[in-house]
Amino acid sequence: MCKKNRVLYISYNGMTEALGQSQVLAYLIRLSDLNYEFDILSYEKAEDFQKHENHVKNLINGKNINWIPLYYNNTIPVISTLKDLFLGLSKIKKLYRTKQYDIVHCRSYIPAILGLKCKQAFGSKFLFDMRGWWPDEKKESGLWDNYLFKPVYLYFKYLEQKFFKESDITISLTYSGKKEIVSKNYKADENVVIIPTCVDFDIFKPFDITIRNEVRNSLNIPENAKVLLYSGALGTNYDNEGIINIYKYYKEKQEEDLYFLILAKDDAEYALNECRKYNVSTENIRIVSSSYKDVHKYLMAGDVGIILYKKEFSSIGRSPTKLGEYWACGLPMVSAKGLGDLDEIIEKYPTGGALMNHINPQEVIIALDKLFFQPEKKDNLRVFAKEYFDVEVGVKRYSNIYENLLK
Repeated sequence: MCKKNRVLYISYNGMTEALGQSQVLAYLIRLSDLNYEFDILSYEKAEDFQKHENHVKNLINGKNINWIPLYYNNTIPVISTLKDLFLGLSKIKKLYRTKQYDIVHCRSYIPAILGLKCKQAFGSKFLFDMRGWWPDEKKESGLWDNYLFKPVYLYFKYLEQKFFKESDITISLTYSGKKEIVSKNYKADENVVIIPTCVDFDIFKPFDITIRNEVRNSLNIPENAKVLLYSGALGTNYDNEGIINIYKYYKEKQEEDLYFLILAKDDAEYALNECRKYNVSTENIRIVSSSYKDVHKYLMAGDVGIILYKKEFSSIGRSPTKLGEYWACGLPMVSAKGLGDLDEIIEKYPTGGALMNHINPQEVIIALDKLFFQPEKKDNLRVFAKEYFDVEVGVKRYSNIYENLLK
């Protein structure tokens, strides 16, 4: 039997989170069917772990995957992270006593600190899967935008340069991000690989009119209404004002049958208060908290999906998972220009959405009129998603990276 290549995968996101299942396990389960054996070291939030531990164990049962969950600490900023790093490093040293990993695959910046230590101490290949410009995301969100966190921000920007320099391969989610890395001479072009976020088409199923009508009925939304939809978190790096104004401006067009469905990762009352903050009536707004496996049903209830981040430096590294999920379920997208690779994606798939220069009444009405009244066929949108966001494409790219590193 051919020897399996050992990969230590380190993630600061938990496998019991929806993101861990959609953007980590979706890849690793498939890669484990190839010539790879994985140990996943992840940091799990207590509430998620309690709810979904058995589900994750069932997902990896029978696969060449060993899951090593650590508890995520978030009681004291910075101090808690240092504690997480100490616990992670202690666990990794114990693992290396019995195993020699060929590759250490690090998802974002905190894991990359541990991955760099592994390369220096044990000679494993170091894969920096950066997932966007994390220190800048923290600063631009306001979480690190004060004098107390300035040293933390500067330290991580220093580490960022070390990760680029010392990693054997760096992975960027976007072409825009790679362009920044290469143009600033942070890393050579051939050592930066682009892998966008993926969509698992076993979970995000094709549009079904029966499901659409059932969900609308359960939410007291007429079957023939126009429904704008937003899926995901609000606040921090997301443009709450722009998201809500897209609904507000089109509603002011005297669209009485327009509804707004928010699939919130946040507290529902927070989402409602944000709507009130921008003088929007909540009568036709519906807010739902859905499990990851049921999100596709609510996407089918919408007509147009919104994607909108604040226009900051870090937005060049954003690959919106939502776009692939929207398309997979037959939902076109509206957004602003200049966010990540959205301009290039819509240039390639012009009927998949509409982009605006500015969020103002005139541009919102033009964009939404196009999508409401000249919709692309839902089957075609799913084809677009499979071409650009299919998890199998990502698996092939990761496998190619692993093979090249092992040579």
